[in-house]
Amino acid sequence: MAWRVFYSYSHKDSDPRDLLRTFLAPLKHSGKIEQWDDREIKPGSNWQAEINKRIETADLIVFLISPDFLNSEYCLGVEVEKALERLKTGAVTVVPILMRECLWEESIFSELQMIPRGGKAIFSRFWQSTDEAFKNVAAEIRDMVAAPPRSSAPLTRKEDNLDQLEASLDMVRQQIRSYARLYERTRLRMRPSDERTARMEEIASHMRELATASYPLLDEFVRSPFPGERLAAVTIMQVFGAQQYLGFLVSLVGSEKPFLGYHAIKALRFAVDSFDPSVYPKLSEALDGAAMNLERAAVGFDSDRQAVLRNAKARLQDKIAELSSQSENYT
Repeated sequence: MAWRVFYSYSHKDSDPRDLLRTFLAPLKHSGKIEQWDDREIKPGSNWQAEINKRIETADLIVFLISPDFLNSEYCLGVEVEKALERLKTGAVTVVPILMRECLWEESIFSELQMIPRGGKAIFSRFWQSTDEAFKNVAAEIRDMVAAPPRSSAPLTRKEDNLDQLEASLDMVRQQIRSYARLYERTRLRMRPSDERTARMEEIASHMRELATASYPLLDEFVRSPFPGERLAAVTIMQVFGAQQYLGFLVSLVGSEKPFLGYHAIKALRFAVDSFDPSVYPKLSEALDGAAMNLERAAVGFDSDRQAVLRNAKARLQDKIAELSSQSENYT
């Protein structure tokens, strides 16, 4: 079965789009892909409805990233939004292709694997020729479509109570995603300031209030490629301990933006007071790993993250000492 490929691009990048289609032509001729872009909309058709239908049925959505693409309200506000919603459900594969150098690191695409890898724009000095760059991209896509496309068929539910549960859970999911998008917009569009931090704290607080209802979605949010949804996972773990995700929290410390790393440490601090003593060795190892990640990130000793982490380690040591004292008294 051929992969249905949808091209999302700025019309100012029509020529690069044509070049990419040319390099992917062998995959088309061998029946591995079917390519579509908005040039194929027939005159008189409802172009917006046609684009929406193609996004909803695509197996692979390709974003041609350039300054013009990032400046396009329609591309970012409609096509990207719809594509990422499908990505979150696992129904589609999304590939950003860096056509021209731009501030893509400050966009939502910083959270996705970009090709060519290493942030080497196709039209840049990194390549001896554009043919070499396009061949590199074509080879990546060739490997991607070697396996059959993902099925987008919805799951069927036989029992009404499961339908109702899924509907309720989906409402919670949509609310969390709304807060997640608000967090990402706030982080990207506001300059670092006390006001920005206060707004992000308010968003995290709203997520935390939904922790009980959103707990069943924890696995989904942990695996999410989007920082807003990872923040939601962290706020859940500030209310419910999750031993299996200690490594996830540690990985966020130092590797993510300071705000998310700070809340990951707060989740580790909560774990100190909520976990069973049998978990203390793993928790101690996690706190040491978090401290190492902060050191690698060159975070100052007096930062908020360091302060919370020191408090967590001290509290754990106190609990271990209390446990040892109780054991001695018992014997």
